[in-house]
Amino acid sequence: MAMAGGRTIVAGAALLAAIFTMPTIAEADMVGHGGMIRSIAVSADGQYALTASFDYSARLWRFDEQRELRSLDGHDGPVNGAIFSRHDKAIVTVGADGKVILWDRRKAGPTVVMNGHHGRTMSVVETPDGKEILTAGWDGRLILWNLAQGAKIKDYDTGVPIVSAALGLGSDMFVAGGRDGIVRLLRRADGVTIGRIRAHDIGLTQLAASGDGRRLVTIGLDNAARVWDLATLAAVSSYAPDPEVKPVSVVLSVDGSEMLIGYVDGNLVHLDTVSGRVKRRLKVEDGPVWAVAFTPDGRFALSAGISERVRVWHLESGDRISVGEDDDGDRHAPWLESDHPGARLFRKCANCHALTKDERQRAGPHFDGLFGRKAGGLAGYRYSKALREARVVWSRKTIAELFRQGPDRYVPGTKMPVQKVGDEASLEHLVDYLEQIVPAN
Repeated sequence: MAMAGGRTIVAGAALLAAIFTMPTIAEADMVGHGGMIRSIAVSADGQYALTASFDYSARLWRFDEQRELRSLDGHDGPVNGAIFSRHDKAIVTVGADGKVILWDRRKAGPTVVMNGHHGRTMSVVETPDGKEILTAGWDGRLILWNLAQGAKIKDYDTGVPIVSAALGLGSDMFVAGGRDGIVRLLRRADGVTIGRIRAHDIGLTQLAASGDGRRLVTIGLDNAARVWDLATLAAVSSYAPDPEVKPVSVVLSVDGSEMLIGYVDGNLVHLDTVSGRVKRRLKVEDGPVWAVAFTPDGRFALSAGISERVRVWHLESGDRISVGEDDDGDRHAPWLESDHPGARLFRKCANCHALTKDERQRAGPHFDGLFGRKAGGLAGYRYSKALREARVVWSRKTIAELFRQGPDRYVPGTKMPVQKVGDEASLEHLVDYLEQIVPAN
C-alpha cells in the first residue's frame, strides 16, 4: 500500500488516450514486470501510473497510453511500495532491503537513498505539504523523513512489526497497523500512543485511510475487512463474505465512501463502506490480487498481482479498459498511409473503434454512420448510463466539443476516459479526417 498527502493512492483518474470501453486483448494491460506486483499508484493528474514488484524494480507508466516509460532499479530486494511525491514530480520507493529511495520522475537513477530501517520497509505515505514522508517497517519503526534533505527527522519505535501505515485526522497523527492485529494511533510530536484499535484477532495484513484521514479500512488473517471511524475509534462496517477466502489488498476512495478489496482467489470487490453493500464483483486474476487502486476521479479501478500485469476496469459497467493494438494484422487501415494531418490523431481512435459495421468489432462502438447518430444510440452496444441519457447527436460541432472539453466534462459520468486535443488546428484536422473517412448513413 502507498499513500500521499493523506490520500490513498496505492493500491489510486484516468487519462487514457482513446475513446474505449471493453477490451478483448491482453496487450491492453500494462505488461513489463518479471514478478508479482505489490502496489499501484496513479499520479494526481491521472497521466502516470507507478508499480512496485517482487522483481526488485518499480516501473513508471504513461497511463493514458498504458506504456512503460522506465524501470526504476535501485533496490536489492522486492519493492513493497511506491508513491508519487512532491506534486507528482518525484517518486519514492520502499523495499525489502530496508532502503527508502527518492527518484526524480524525469530521470532514471536514484536521487537520494535513505537508510534507516533494519529489515523490510513495508509502506510509505507523504504529508499533505509534500515536504515529508513517513515510512513503516517490520523492524517496528515509523520514520519521518525530510525529502529536501533526504534526512531522518524522527524515529518512532512501536515494538511490533508494522505492515502498513497512514496519516490520520491530519498529519499530526500517524496510524500504524501491526502484525499483532492492533492499529496504533501515534502523536507526531512525541510518538505517544493516543489510541488503539483491536482490528483483527489473527493479524492485520494491510490498512488504508481516506483522503481526510477520518476513515480507515483494515484487512486481516481472519478474512474480514473492517471500516473504522478514526475520530471515535468505532467500527463503521465489516465485510467477510467467505471465511475460507482471504483479502490480500485494500484501498479506500478519497472521500472514504467506497473501497476496493482484492482477494486471494482472484476476485476484486467494490463496496460501499457504510452499508457494506457490494457494488460490483470482478474476476481479475487467476491468483491473488496483491494490489488495487482507484483512479483519482473514482471511475476506474486498477488491479494487479500474480499475473505480473496491471489491468484497468470501469467500475460502473465492469468493462476492462484497453488502449492497445489488436492482433488483426490484415485489418484495412488507410489512416496508416494517409498524409492527411488528422490521420495521426485518428490512429488512437482506430485502436478501439472499427471503422465499419462489417469489420470485426473492437473495444468501442463502430464508427459506421457516426455523424448524425445519437450518443449512446448504437443498438446492441453496452454504453454507460451517462452516455445513454445524453442529449447529444454526433456532428462536427459536438465531436469537436467532446475533444475540446474532454469526455469527462462534456458528458459527466461517461466511461469514456479523458482525451483532449490541445490546439484548435489539430482539432480541426481530426474532425476533418473523421468526416472524410467515416462511412455515412
